[in-house]
Amino acid sequence: MHTYLVKESTKITPSTLLLTLKRDEIERPIAFQPGQYAAISYEKRGKPSTARCFSIVSSPTDQHILQFSMRVRGRFTTALSNLQSGDLVQVSGPFGGFVFDTDNDKSAVFMAGGIGITPFMSMMRYLNALNSSNKVTLLYSCAAQDDVPFKDELETIQKNHPNLKVVYVVGKGPTDQLPQNRVASGFITPELLDKETDKNYKDRRFFICGPPVFMKAMSGVLVKQGTPKSNILTEAFTQSSPKQTSILHSWPANAYALGAIGLVLGSFAVMMSDLLRILPQATTARPTKTTPYLITNAKQTQLDQLVNTIPPSPDVITAPTTNQSSSTSGSQNTTSTPIYAAPITAPAPTCITTPSGRCI
Repeated sequence: MHTYLVKESTKITPSTLLLTLKRDEIERPIAFQPGQYAAISYEKRGKPSTARCFSIVSSPTDQHILQFSMRVRGRFTTALSNLQSGDLVQVSGPFGGFVFDTDNDKSAVFMAGGIGITPFMSMMRYLNALNSSNKVTLLYSCAAQDDVPFKDELETIQKNHPNLKVVYVVGKGPTDQLPQNRVASGFITPELLDKETDKNYKDRRFFICGPPVFMKAMSGVLVKQGTPKSNILTEAFTQSSPKQTSILHSWPANAYALGAIGLVLGSFAVMMSDLLRILPQATTARPTKTTPYLITNAKQTQLDQLVNTIPPSPDVITAPTTNQSSSTSGSQNTTSTPIYAAPITAPAPTCITTPSGRCI
């Protein structure tokens, strides 16, 4: 859990909030990768609120601030929009495998639906900061041109890096406020994909993020166009949902998965090692039918030996006992075993002699 302070909470479109947090100087920055998300909560009457997940829109290269963007819908996002500068926000994470890999994803197509633009903003800012040579085309599907978050910033990024191309797809209404050479109306169609990919679907990685209906439709179009499923990476989530799921294809995600598996196997090995050290001791000390209470028997044997070394007193009567031999001759051996008797004035008690010679 990391503590951040609210720096600014502003509306960047009529329905979109940009929450900017600054790191407390004593806190370590969150080490995240472009495309991941985190869970955030705020203080409510001195107590932390429930946590909700949102994609990080800032670049990992900026260690001093952390930004999230979301549609303002419901009580939680409304409360976030009402936060004031200096308010405390708790952040935990990062999470998710929806990550852009600059080494492996040399050519990629980003497909954003609505607020699904948020993880792509982190990626675009990251590529911009690195002055990357990766070739990326962002297909940004939005409902109307008046509600396009980060439009000005995206235009600045493309101006500085022509290899980072942005194409807007407006669902309805006019498009005059957008670059006419990079705008389309309606939906992302197979024809538009063919145009932006030169019909080459095998050498590109496709990232899709947005509402479930959007993601399902776009994945279906890509598969029909001949895109290998291994080249499609998706991030399915509902805004503010405590759970988000990703299809893992990139190496960072695989590293996380392998790390988790290694941790589980390592813990199991340590547990079994401790258990094997304990079990032999427990088995030795446990009484059985044939060797009951070994420790007690050892003590008893020592006591018997000590008693047998004491010479008999005058009050001891030596009585003969007969032991039946198991030999085939059938001979009998007669031995004398001391029996502790009562004084002569009283009858001698009945005595049962143990194999060790002790009278009980």
